[in-house]
Amino acid sequence: MNLQIGFLVLFSLLGLIISLVCGIMVGNYFGHIAFITFLSTVGMAVFGFGVYTILEMKVPEFLDLLRNFTGAYVGGDEDGLEGGGRHSHSEHADMDTSTVHFDSPSSADEIRAAASGIPRKKADKFGDHIIVENIAIKNEPKLMAEAIRTMLAKDDGNQEK
Repeated sequence: MNLQIGFLVLFSLLGLIISLVCGIMVGNYFGHIAFITFLSTVGMAVFGFGVYTILEMKVPEFLDLLRNFTGAYVGGDEDGLEGGGRHSHSEHADMDTSTVHFDSPSSADEIRAAASGIPRKKADKFGDHIIVENIAIKNEPKLMAEAIRTMLAKDDGNQEK
């Protein structure tokens, strides 16, 4: 099941159950309960869609973690290849123990294994990270540029002495 549909169903059920239970507890008429429950279900489905969209834009790693947890990962969209053209990476991914690939989901355990240099059987996806000596570092160009400037300044200071 698609993860986005899962979000819609989960939030819809929450809206349905909460609205139905609260309407019955308050003692409203059945027609009123049914109408408000319908509106709450639709409203919560829209809210679930919004939550999924925001998570997809801001925290895609969390959605990848959920896909790994639920087994709902569907590959192929990220690498830009269509249909059968995907075989270039995936045929040999099980034998790879040295390089990192960015086309499959990863979990925290796999990232730790890659960082510690433990060979892994399937490819890792780090998102917007770079790998330095088997350590995944978040790619932040401004921070890296500042670190390089600092190191160059220190080198210039050492050479003048």
